[in-house]
Amino acid sequence: MSLMGMRVHLSFIFASVFAGGCAPPNAATPYPSEAPAEGAPVVTESPADAVSFLDREIRLAPFLSGFPYSNIDIDLEHGVMFFIERGDAYTLRVQTLPPLSASGPREPLSLAAAPAVSDVDWSKRSLWGARWHAESNTLWLHADEKNDEQMNLWTLSLEDGALAQVTSADYVYSFGFSADQTTIAYLPRSGTQAPYRTCLRILDVATREDREVLCDEDALRFTWSTLVFSPDKSHLYFNAQVDGDRTKVQLVEVDLRAAKPRVVTVTDPKVSRSSPTALRTWSEGRLLFLANDDGYRNLYAYDPKARRRRITQLTSYTEDIGGAVVVDAGVALVHGTPRQSTLEVVAAEDGEVQVRRAVKGSVAILDGYQDEVVWRQTAPDVVFAASSTRVSATSPGAGDDKREVTLDDAQVLGLSPALSKAVVACQARRVEIDTFDTEAKTGAARKLHAFVLEPVAPLSEDERLVMVRSFYGGGNVYNVYDNILCAAGVTVVSASVRGSSGFGKEFYGLNNRDLGGMEIVDLFWVARWAEERLNVPSSRVGVYGRSHGGYATMRAMTFPDVHEGQARYPFGFGLAEAGFSDIVAFHDATNIPDWVVLEAGDPNDEGDRQRLMDRSPAYATERLRAPIFLLHGANDWRVPVDGSRKFAEAARAQSKDVTYVEFEGQGHRVKGVSRNVEAWQERLDFLSKVLAKRGEADPVADETGVAGAPSSATQE
Repeated sequence: MSLMGMRVHLSFIFASVFAGGCAPPNAATPYPSEAPAEGAPVVTESPADAVSFLDREIRLAPFLSGFPYSNIDIDLEHGVMFFIERGDAYTLRVQTLPPLSASGPREPLSLAAAPAVSDVDWSKRSLWGARWHAESNTLWLHADEKNDEQMNLWTLSLEDGALAQVTSADYVYSFGFSADQTTIAYLPRSGTQAPYRTCLRILDVATREDREVLCDEDALRFTWSTLVFSPDKSHLYFNAQVDGDRTKVQLVEVDLRAAKPRVVTVTDPKVSRSSPTALRTWSEGRLLFLANDDGYRNLYAYDPKARRRRITQLTSYTEDIGGAVVVDAGVALVHGTPRQSTLEVVAAEDGEVQVRRAVKGSVAILDGYQDEVVWRQTAPDVVFAASSTRVSATSPGAGDDKREVTLDDAQVLGLSPALSKAVVACQARRVEIDTFDTEAKTGAARKLHAFVLEPVAPLSEDERLVMVRSFYGGGNVYNVYDNILCAAGVTVVSASVRGSSGFGKEFYGLNNRDLGGMEIVDLFWVARWAEERLNVPSSRVGVYGRSHGGYATMRAMTFPDVHEGQARYPFGFGLAEAGFSDIVAFHDATNIPDWVVLEAGDPNDEGDRQRLMDRSPAYATERLRAPIFLLHGANDWRVPVDGSRKFAEAARAQSKDVTYVEFEGQGHRVKGVSRNVEAWQERLDFLSKVLAKRGEADPVADETGVAGAPSSATQE
């Protein structure tokens, strides 16, 4: 499980931003809100959602609130749907679904008339999941209080909108209901720094009796999971890491009836495996789950009553399953890569394909129940489309050896053609880009999958900007950020560099313990390809990203000159958002330290620690040769804000060209229309200043791409 705006000019060297160490930086400049004084000249102002770039005015409302819905979740069994309506505030709304007809597709769903559940503004909080408890007419939420990812369980009454905190843990990984909704299992973690202590707890929904079952140990650490009860509630299934290793995650079982419950591994501890996912619905007494034991995410079945507790692999795709649900006709699932998706129904007993359909873009299954599956589609030119599929199975007749399964689709949610046209500003083209090494199995030159997103209305040739996404790129999805860039006329190259998901376990693991290494070199090859194929000088090729991508952006712009000059590219600018710059400090402060150990190494190991310091951009700002923009939310705990502050201060001390914008009260993402309008104006102001310098020489001091050799402290 992996992680996921700016302004600069030469005379602005950040001297006035901080009054002291780690003090808050300048905020984004708000738009005027007061009316002019009587008699004052009337000035025609841009609309509140407008941002300007060169001679363009870009209206952001269609992008940010034109289809204002997110976090769409559907519970078909109980006939309810909940979602967030985004605006300046984020409102949680809930809608009862109309009964499904005896035959035929579901009628389109309307979100506009759905009532608000409460007056809570979810732009100021995180909401990771919600489950409806039918008997009490209550939503159980996995949420925080102030965008800091201190996740706990809360209840929200649909009767009066009352929000109540149920747990008070430092962090709750996840929770799950029993099938009859009488019991909740959850995994609360204690401690704000590793090593943590996590315990399995069982909560009675009616009485709120809360008991501890058992706690984890160093050899088997509890972690993010889908918690699934057995049908009789006697056993519970969830995930645990062997020795805290994210590549050795086990599906485990706990007998809740035992006098002294213990953790029993279901999967093979000797096999490398990323996070397995148990399906909530059992099939013929078997627990179905997804795991990538054979290199790709496939479907497995576990029979707890079989001799030797047998596990059967049901599918053998050479691409990952993205999601699956149990329906009457079998298991509905979607598999694919960032290139293409396939929707299938397979038999639950043996995985035999019953029916399949190729689908453009990326598909996620929202829910499935009885004979209906609701799934979401997105692509670079498909913002959002949800479809309801009726899965019909016809029994075999005399002489037939198999039943016939058919799919009957109806789109139930989506954008109007006019709105879709307004917010699809990119034309996508899929390409493959060479990189520096070869495929281990075939010996063939490794190629990186990528999308080139060309603006529908591009800039002129002498103004053309290209931005390379640093991480995680290559997704076959609609991306608001990229389409706003396209609306500004900027070309985006989004590539799946090594370490990206969607191409199997081996490719995903190529940068394990190599954070800031070869995935950055991949970026340089992508940038050279863009410069050459798109005919843009390096001074107008930038790099950008957030979270891991924010780190990768800072790292790419401060990379040492190694590997005979091939591991360096003179990016003309960079935009790093919610990134970390000191890997050791990040490990000690983040709520995902196990991710750092997997990707970079263990700071407690002396050999690893030196490498982590060497690869920390905060200690390499002397190599920064181009303008960089940093943006961060002050309440971010996933990637704490000190990572951006530290890089900005270090760069400022060396008179580097840096702009930093921080949003008070925001977490790992900036939420709310007005805040996003401010952030986008800052980003576009930064890009305007980059273009203002396009007549100057490239910001590289010499032909090697660095201004002198790196110091011994940062040499790699």
